[in-house]
Amino acid sequence: MLIVVSGVDSDIWAMRLYLLPVPLSRESSYWMYDYWREIAQQIEHFFVERISRVRGLLSRVGVAPTARFYEYDARLHDWSSEAYEAVFTHRYPAGLLSEGGLPGVADPGMTLVRRAHAEGYEVIPLAGPSSITLALAASGLSGQAFTFWGYPPISKPERRRFLQKVFSQAHHMTQIIMESPARNDNLLQEIVQSAPPTLYLCVAHHLTAPTGFIRTQPVALWKPTPLPKAPTLFLLGA
Repeated sequence: MLIVVSGVDSDIWAMRLYLLPVPLSRESSYWMYDYWREIAQQIEHFFVERISRVRGLLSRVGVAPTARFYEYDARLHDWSSEAYEAVFTHRYPAGLLSEGGLPGVADPGMTLVRRAHAEGYEVIPLAGPSSITLALAASGLSGQAFTFWGYPPISKPERRRFLQKVFSQAHHMTQIIMESPARNDNLLQEIVQSAPPTLYLCVAHHLTAPTGFIRTQPVALWKPTPLPKAPTLFLLGA
């Protein structure tokens, strides 16, 4: 089948994996643009983190109801071999979407992208929201050198050692960590109580949502503040 995209006819288009960013907040899709919609409409195979998170969005932009979805298996930390075979055996174009933001960045996607490269696919990331870059840009902390750690350990001894390492390195480059929404309050309290008071702490809460905010000030001026259960990033720097 010959597919037409943006007026260009190419059989090679079939061997492409598109990374399609998803709104960080269900209430906000202000960034969505015509090319994103056009690509989504051309694709019939989608690798997703959770089907329920993206089905409504894709339906609204005109993706066919016959589209096939392959859901990430958290137990395997990957998609199934059947999903890979269904797409790569036939050289179908495919899209990758996470629950929010840019897939593959603090979200599943690495294994699929690596497989796509091995299969000779062209991997094309589309522009769109990423909580890490949005928070960093608005934090007032250095964006020239930074480290993203993901989630801190849960066990208390490991957590303390981890945070002390983060605090030490924050004097040299911006440190970014995240926590599950249910533990946001605890992490904020731990940072306020144990971080050097002269470090700057930025809390980037529920980005792009109407109730979201980004606030930066020295640790010494922060007070434990209840954070509603929503995605939050914590940035530390000098």
